[in-house]
Amino acid sequence: MSGRTKFTWKQRLEAVEMCLSGDYSYITVAKKFNTRDSTLRNWISSYKNNGVDGLKESHT
Repeated sequence: MSGRTKFTWKQRLEAVEMCLSGDYSYITVAKKFNTRDSTLRNWISSYKNNGVDGLKESHT
């Protein structure tokens, strides 16, 4: 087991949209989703580069 918390792509999208709305800080959203702000920044980067598909879990 990897020890990572699993998030659905919908949860990742919700977190990304909260940050991009400008209404919430990275720290606030990270705490809400019980993850690190660095993880959140990675999700945002993936979303900006690949859209919603960037938030879907890779199986490779």
